[in-house]
Amino acid sequence: MPKKIMVKSNQPERRAYDVVLSFFKQQIKEGNLSLGDKLPSERTLMAQLNLSRNSVREALRQLENMGFVRSVHGQGSFLINHAGEGFSSIFSMLLLLHQTDKMEFFALRESLETAAFSHAIHFPSRKAIETMDQAVSAMEQALNQEQMEQAEASFHQALIAAGENQLFLMIMDALSSLDNMYRKETLSHLDAAVCGPLLQTHRDLVQALRTGSEESGRAALQRHFQLIGFSDSPVSHG
Repeated sequence: MPKKIMVKSNQPERRAYDVVLSFFKQQIKEGNLSLGDKLPSERTLMAQLNLSRNSVREALRQLENMGFVRSVHGQGSFLINHAGEGFSSIFSMLLLLHQTDKMEFFALRESLETAAFSHAIHFPSRKAIETMDQAVSAMEQALNQEQMEQAEASFHQALIAAGENQLFLMIMDALSSLDNMYRKETLSHLDAAVCGPLLQTHRDLVQALRTGSEESGRAALQRHFQLIGFSDSPVSHG
């Protein structure tokens, strides 16, 4: 049974979340708690952490809002990982509060995709390359913007997956609704003269992964973001 953690009786109510979170972290480190496990009852947490029932409930509520706790009526609370949902809500609020914008979103995407490509070039995934190749073919055969959007989204999802980084996947999954919204908006405003070169950057990325050409792949990825207007570097038309 976990040792009782002594907390000063004058511990501020606002610190309850930190106390409960620290307790769960310690339990995970010690191997006493893992994903899917049922969490200690409110009564147990109150006794072990010397917190009031209201403090424990508020802490669990905050963790639930963050996507780490799921409460089931009549069964208790369980440790889960739906953090992406919380991250998506946070980013949406930042946009509404004008604390970030589309430029920063695309800068994040470019950074993640560049890092994913760097991994994929050294540890190529045949499945990812095939998915990206199929997406390029779908883009070439797209009959309308909706089909183009779906194919382009599939391409970039496969590129992120090729990075084999769970955090990258979680971030982009959390931001998928925003990503799709920006993709729709961007593609609808692209000049017709840019569409051909933009499609070529996708072809070049697939070819770079097939041949192991890191330099050409990085160049294709940078040019991709230049063409859609979200890169600090100017577009080279040479």
